[in-house]
Amino acid sequence: MEIHDIKEVSDEVLRILDKLMNRDCQPGKFSLLKIKQLAKNTDILYIIEEDPVYFLLLDRFDKHKTLYIHDVCASKKHRGRGVFKQSIEFLKKYYSKKGFKNFTLDASDSTKEAGLNQKARIHIFHSSGFDINTETGLFNKSGEYSIIKTIVLLDNGETVEIQKKTGDKYSVKNKSGKEYSVTIEQIEKCFDSDGNQISCPMIMKIPKARKRKTLKK
Repeated sequence: MEIHDIKEVSDEVLRILDKLMNRDCQPGKFSLLKIKQLAKNTDILYIIEEDPVYFLLLDRFDKHKTLYIHDVCASKKHRGRGVFKQSIEFLKKYYSKKGFKNFTLDASDSTKEAGLNQKARIHIFHSSGFDINTETGLFNKSGEYSIIKTIVLLDNGETVEIQKKTGDKYSVKNKSGKEYSVTIEQIEKCFDSDGNQISCPMIMKIPKARKRKTLKK
């Protein structure tokens, strides 16, 4: 498992990983070589054995000490083996030493990959330590950026606003103003304020790196 700034990765390696994406993930979605040309603060973690196994792309927001994971691709024959979870553990150790505080990502509403929908992605990311973010940042029709309470569809058919998270529970409010608690397993989809399905914002805190104790002489 290796991690580098994408600008430091050879074109040969990126071509190999592009083949993986076009074969097993979302064909034609993007070119890693093109991202390399345009990127400013993008890191890539990858695993290449006899064949490419996995890669993960993330953007560093140094000022806010936050990392945004925006693409993950695993070969079909390695899915279900905990590769994503292993990569997150690696990344937590790596970035905690650099002072970063949070990982964020979006659970996509795409159904282009067989067997994956939004609820499945929420489950996968949650099993690796991510929670639904209680706030969603959106651009409105006038082009202004605003932050709203995250709106979700539950398995009981109700569309609700998340008010806060306490422990493993989310306090939510339905359209009639009733508040109650739910778990992440009950969340099906996420919406914007106009009722359009959007990617679900998710977040995970990065534990602080432990300082090594020095022995007193």
